[in-house]
Amino acid sequence: MISVRPITNPLEWQERTSLQRGSTPLSSSSQRIALLALALAFGFIVWTLGDIRGPTRELGMLLVWLFHGLAAARAIAAATNAISREHINHTWTPLILTGVSARRILLGKWLAVMHHVAPVMLALGAVRLLMLPIFMLAFVNRFAWRTLYRGGYGGYYDGSTAIEWVAWASLLAVVMTVGLTLLEMMCCTALGLAASAVLRRRGLAMVAALVIRFAPVILFAAITRYEVDDGPFWRVLRFTPLALADGGSAPLYQLILPRTTWTMSAHQAALPGILLAAGLLVGLLVVALVVAQAAIQRAGALPHEVEERPVRRLYWLRSPVRLANPQEGFPSTPG
Repeated sequence: MISVRPITNPLEWQERTSLQRGSTPLSSSSQRIALLALALAFGFIVWTLGDIRGPTRELGMLLVWLFHGLAAARAIAAATNAISREHINHTWTPLILTGVSARRILLGKWLAVMHHVAPVMLALGAVRLLMLPIFMLAFVNRFAWRTLYRGGYGGYYDGSTAIEWVAWASLLAVVMTVGLTLLEMMCCTALGLAASAVLRRRGLAMVAALVIRFAPVILFAAITRYEVDDGPFWRVLRFTPLALADGGSAPLYQLILPRTTWTMSAHQAALPGILLAAGLLVGLLVVALVVAQAAIQRAGALPHEVEERPVRRLYWLRSPVRLANPQEGFPSTPG
């Protein structure tokens, strides 16, 4: 991926080069296969809109959750090799002997990894954005089937039921989709760097970072399952703690819905879930960066950059020599 930002940190350039060299033709072909499978799945979900009672909403959320988990795992895997590789290849000591600060090492590695996973981040953001209008259409279909036609099957149209578009909620859904996707990638890469700096082994670092990131997913998904039990899917999506498990996808779904008799308070109820998801990601991000910098300093890196000082010239102080015979320049020696 071409960068429009000039690289001012040599460590970032070195890490980008290492990540680019590590990319194999097999990984490129697997990415193409993944994109093809994603396009087919998206097309199938759009096709289900033709059936009013089709599982469009359920399949769409399943696709978002699945791709979200894969993107998070990909970001963690790319970051866990950034610092552990220096220890394994015995290049860490020469690196810290140059006097570069721990902050510069961390920022250089982090920005390089973020640049490497930028295509995955864009793909995740595109999937979440494209699913927003699909969710809205699926809801309108279901609402029309259940409400606008009295008597269920074969009824007649009731034009008194209003469907209103909520502009502020739709705009907020788009903005927060972009923001939460960016926060997710920043958080996952920071967790991978922190685990890599502490454990210094890629395999262990990857397992540790995955456990830390997906622990809230498992915990709050279990809480949702316990509280909602066998309730309908719309009630699952409106359960606020679920936002801590799915990175805010459920409240984003609520924001994009039009205002109807079913969703009079859904937009306001989605705001706490958005805040919880963003707060969790920001908290993990800050803790991961602090731990990573502390681990890098503990491994020998300086806390601050070494300032370059000008070389001072030293002049020898010569005591004056008394000449015995100024005419000759040096005192005469006996004999």
